[in-house]
Amino acid sequence: MRKLIMIAALALSACGQPAANAVPEDARAGSSGVGRVPEAPFTLEAEALVGLWSFDRSCGLYDLVFSADDRVEYYDYSNEANVVSYAGTWAAGDANRVTLNVRQLDSEGAPSGAPIVYSLSVAAPVTDDLMGDFARAGGAPLAITARRCPDEDRD
Repeated sequence: MRKLIMIAALALSACGQPAANAVPEDARAGSSGVGRVPEAPFTLEAEALVGLWSFDRSCGLYDLVFSADDRVEYYDYSNEANVVSYAGTWAAGDANRVTLNVRQLDSEGAPSGAPIVYSLSVAAPVTDDLMGDFARAGGAPLAITARRCPDEDRD
């Protein structure tokens, strides 16, 4: 009888052992690797950029204004005492990148100075959010998550 109880105890203890992990180590939730869903590739649709964009998402001030006729306005609020306005043209290019060729506007609203190039690397399909990196040529990129603002009468 003791032998039978010992055999039963051994058999039951073997049933309680955890099974070998059939899921690869890098496929578990929270790890990097197989279990992650990669972002789907997308192609930037230039017409989706047309509109007013606010970097701080308040729509109290616009940072970028893209027009359908390839015109762009950029308002630099980095110096709170003096907003710098730029105007020029924009074009969508390869790899979801947008190039802005602008000139600073003087106090009369006329373009002045040398042309300046900015780039916008769009990180996700454009909806009412514009996500990516915005940078002056040769400068450090600024990560943006801009909000599309309601259109207004700008004439």
